[in-house]
Amino acid sequence: MANKDTKIPRETHWPSVLFYLYLHFSAFIGLYLGIFQVKWTTIFYTICLIYLSVLGLTAGAHRLWAHASFKANIFLRQFLAFAQTLICQGPIYEWAIEHRLHHEYFGTEKDPFNSSRGFWFTYFINKLVSSHPDNENLLKAINAKDLDQDPVVMWQKRLYWLLAPLLMIITVVLPSELWDESLFCSIFFVGFFRITVSLHYSWILNAATIIWGLEPLNKYSIQTNLVFIFNKSLWPQYHYILPWDYQCGEYGSYNNGCITAHIRVWAALRLVTDLRTIDTEGIRKAMIEAATTGQDFNECVEKYTFDPNLLKIKCELDLERIPC
Repeated sequence: MANKDTKIPRETHWPSVLFYLYLHFSAFIGLYLGIFQVKWTTIFYTICLIYLSVLGLTAGAHRLWAHASFKANIFLRQFLAFAQTLICQGPIYEWAIEHRLHHEYFGTEKDPFNSSRGFWFTYFINKLVSSHPDNENLLKAINAKDLDQDPVVMWQKRLYWLLAPLLMIITVVLPSELWDESLFCSIFFVGFFRITVSLHYSWILNAATIIWGLEPLNKYSIQTNLVFIFNKSLWPQYHYILPWDYQCGEYGSYNNGCITAHIRVWAALRLVTDLRTIDTEGIRKAMIEAATTGQDFNECVEKYTFDPNLLKIKCELDLERIPC
């Protein structure tokens, strides 16, 4: 992680302010309609769409493409690309590069979501103000060769501004066509409300260290009263040390999150391979090697990663060899 640098003044970007005011005002209308008018079928349908969107963001854009935590076959990658498109947050390619930039300069002015500026800037205000003066050059400097070579990512990037509006129209029209939902209700609830909720799921991901993370080496956080609402740990900080660990959850958990469970099911179905993670023993060996040889810790850690899916297959083969 880079050292914190001089604070750069940010100017308000008024077109963004007006856009998000309009989006949230429309979402509140959708929420009102959801409480008083929208059918239960539409509510369930919208929840499913939000879940798909978050799955495309977390398992797809974040773990698969931004951090290469595992490899997925072409069918699963296409599914996750469509799911991510539902959020209307821009192509996977741009999201993944920006997220890599966020990790590269975490907590500095070059970080688009600079956590040292506080929760509200990290969570939302960064969308309303100007970015770092060198932001475009910094993004171009990020290594994206793996993304360039992924046909699904490049296909979605080329067709994004056709796919996103098309999927939005289809998802909004379906309730009125299939179960006679009011088109007005569908536009504001399935459209504006759903997209706004999905976007907030995405934005809060960048504030994980503030919401769910403890201060380093501090067992009881004294910086926030959120400790009484959320379980706080050092797992969010761990993600910034080893971002490729597929088990590290976006929302403060490790090893037991819903997205992690999805990835394990896909691995069992052989849709996913090369899951990257490390155990306690591997971390211990890497720390000893880094301390004794002077090598970079991350380089040492790479030597002790393992694929739990391959380990599972090995166990299955060993069981098959046991005579009955």
